[in-house]
Amino acid sequence: QSKLDLQIKRGELCCLIGPNGVGKSTLLKTLSKQLQILEGQVIIAHNSISDYSNEQLAQKLSIVLTESIQVPNLKVSELVAMGRFPYTNFWGKLTEKDQEVVDQALRAIGLQDLADRKLIELSDGEKQKSSIAKALAQDTSLILLDEPTAFLDFPSKMAILSELRKIAHTNNVAIILSTHDLELALKMADLIWLFPKKNQYITGIPEDLVLSGAIAKAFSNETIVFDLKTAHFVQKTKNKDLVNIEGDSLEALWLKRTLIRKGINPMPNKQNKIKVAFDTDEKKFKLYLKSEFIGTFDTIQETMLEIEKHT
Repeated sequence: QSKLDLQIKRGELCCLIGPNGVGKSTLLKTLSKQLQILEGQVIIAHNSISDYSNEQLAQKLSIVLTESIQVPNLKVSELVAMGRFPYTNFWGKLTEKDQEVVDQALRAIGLQDLADRKLIELSDGEKQKSSIAKALAQDTSLILLDEPTAFLDFPSKMAILSELRKIAHTNNVAIILSTHDLELALKMADLIWLFPKKNQYITGIPEDLVLSGAIAKAFSNETIVFDLKTAHFVQKTKNKDLVNIEGDSLEALWLKRTLIRKGINPMPNKQNKIKVAFDTDEKKFKLYLKSEFIGTFDTIQETMLEIEKHT
């Protein structure tokens, strides 16, 4: 087994990525003292977590797991307020400052309009946002999140990761989150902890891991390949089915995307029997077969139907 030597600084958003089963959730639970450390130590603020009491540790780190909280009658605001318990008195009474922190956490995640709603009335995504707000209200220097965007639609995923990145930078907080949204991680992360296989890891900024080939090697397979130019995973294409797409208009670019999705390589080659040009004046696709004009088409769907007849 390889020994881990991982570091994160305050003010950084770190994405923990890797295929299923490599131990991402196990690592987060170990970092938060939920699982026993078998060897080595975890250091937070120059001290081992084994030296902190549970109450002290709750003021240093907060964690959000994928399991939703099952307290049906609990209100969103009450759940978020639980993040203040490490700081309250014996009776758990919130001060005016505590309530202000809770309100800020609700606003940061966009939950202010749901503050009085019960958890049982929420969607899975809204429950997940509530748990994230609770972690923010805990006001720690380290936040750990296990798949925090698992139940969210794409715009919500973007919004949450953007907000977490902003919080890391402006509040000087270290945030480590595991995610399967690789393309979002490459856009948002300051730092990547990549676990390509069990007991293997690579760390670095997203751009270095992409250019080194580490990302492509970890996730590409016989079906998909990582495109270095677009930072997207695309379906592998058949080199024998080459189609020339002329021009760099949006229409031409989206036709190329469609070809790749269909498994057809849109790489230019003089030997290609099919050529497509988009006429920006007529707003039509023009298709040629071995230099012979075939016809014009209004939509990509119509154009693709004709291309597929000849590939």
